[in-house]
Amino acid sequence: MYVDFRWVGKLERGEHRWPSEERRAALRMVLGTVTDVDLGLYIPRRSASHQTGVVGRQLAPAETQCGLIPDSDLLQLGTSALGRHLLSDRDRSLGRSISAPQGQHFPGTTIDVEVYPAVDDGRVLATISRGDIEQLWRRSVQRRLILGHVGASERAGVFALDSRRAYRHLVDAGRGARLLIPRVYQLDAITAGVLWAVANLDLSLLLDDARLEAAHTATSAFRDMTRSAASRDIAGDLDPPSRLWLGSVFCADHIRRHYHVLSDMPVYWTREQRGEEASTWLLFSHKLRYLRESAERFRRASQPTTRMFCLPAQAVAASSISERILLLLAMALMESLGIRTAVTDDPEYAALPGLVMDKQRAIQATWIRADGLWHVDVTDHRGTIAAYRDALGHVQAHSATADNTPARRLRQLAEYLHLDWRWLQRRCADLGQYGFAGLAEPRSRLLSLDGVDQACRFIGTLP
Repeated sequence: MYVDFRWVGKLERGEHRWPSEERRAALRMVLGTVTDVDLGLYIPRRSASHQTGVVGRQLAPAETQCGLIPDSDLLQLGTSALGRHLLSDRDRSLGRSISAPQGQHFPGTTIDVEVYPAVDDGRVLATISRGDIEQLWRRSVQRRLILGHVGASERAGVFALDSRRAYRHLVDAGRGARLLIPRVYQLDAITAGVLWAVANLDLSLLLDDARLEAAHTATSAFRDMTRSAASRDIAGDLDPPSRLWLGSVFCADHIRRHYHVLSDMPVYWTREQRGEEASTWLLFSHKLRYLRESAERFRRASQPTTRMFCLPAQAVAASSISERILLLLAMALMESLGIRTAVTDDPEYAALPGLVMDKQRAIQATWIRADGLWHVDVTDHRGTIAAYRDALGHVQAHSATADNTPARRLRQLAEYLHLDWRWLQRRCADLGQYGFAGLAEPRSRLLSLDGVDQACRFIGTLP
C-alpha cells in the first residue's frame, strides 16, 4: 500500500472521498475511529442523469470496487438520462454512443450502441424490433454494440454483444424472437478496458492501413543495421497507435535477428507502465507470436526466462481500474507461456531502455516512450553491460511480486495494483471460456484477441 504526502494532501482537500478498503482500515486504526463515516469519508456520487445512464440506480461501494459497471474513465455512455429512453421505440433514432476516450497514445473514439430492454431469468434476453435488425445491424464498417439493459434492482446491469454477432443470431429468427446475450458480457471494468483498447487500436490501424503498409516497407532500409533510430518522419501523419505498431514490430524483428549474439539465458526488460501500453501485448498479433517464439526458444533451459517491469506507484495511482487490469492481463499472458515476471516500483529504473541481455551482451530495443519510432542497438561494452546487470539483478532480487508460482506472483501484482483478485479470477474464468470475440472482435488484420483470451483462461485456471 503506497501513501505519500501528495495522497494525504488530496485526502485533506477532498479530492479523495472513498479510498480503498485497505487505506480506509489504516486510517481508522491510525486515527482511532470505528467507522468510515467517523473519518468524514463518503462514496462520491455522480449526477443522477449520468448514473441512470449506466445502470439506472445508485451503486453500492462494493459494486464500484468490484467493477460491476464500466470504468467511468475508459468507457462512458454518451447519452445522458439513457434510462428514460430504454423502453421507447420512438427514441430509437436518437444517436447513442459509448465513448472510448483519449489516452496517452489512444486518440479516442466512439462506439455506436443500440439499447434495448432486457430481462434476466438466469439468461439475459433483450427484446428487439425486427426493423432494427434489418436496417441497422448489417452495417459493419462502424463498430456497434447491442446493449441489453436489465432494470430489475436485484439483477440490474448492462450487457453487450457485437452487432455482427447479434445479427447472425437473429437473422433467421421469427418475429417474436429475443436476443440472448451471454451474462459474461456484462459491462464492467474488465470488458470496458478491453473494449476501450480494441476500439482505439482498431480504428487507427484500419484508417491508416495503406499508409502503414507503406511506412512498414520503408523500414526495410534499417533492417541490416545493428544500431538505428528512426524519427517520426518515417511514419508521416499516422495515428499514434499506428506508430506504436510500427515501432513494436521493428523492435521485435530486431531482437529476433540478433538472438544469435546471446550465449546464455537472457533476461528481458520492458518499459510498459500503463494498461494502455500493455494492451499491445494482448492485442497486437505480432507481439503474441514474438512472445511464443521467445518462450519456446528457451523452454528447455533449466531456468525460466524473466521479463521485468518498472511500475512506479505514481503511474499506478494515475491509472484507472480498467487500465490496471489490462496491465495485469498482459503479465498473466507472459506467465501463461512460462515467462516469469518481476516488478519494481523504483522510478529510477524507468529510464532503462528495452533490453534483452545475458552476461556479456545486450540487445537494446525501445519503442515505448522513445524519442522517435524506435531506438535499437547491440552492445558488449563492459561498463554498459555491468550497469544493466546491476540494475536488473537488483530488480529481480527485490521484486514487488516475488514468489515461487505464477498464481502467487499474479496475486501479489493484483494487490500492488489495488485489484480485487478473487473477483478478477472469477470473471476471467468466465470470460476465458467464452472469449471476447462476441463483444470486441477486431476488424483490423493486425489485431487479435488470442492474447487476452489466453490470459483470462490462465488466470481462471490458477489455484
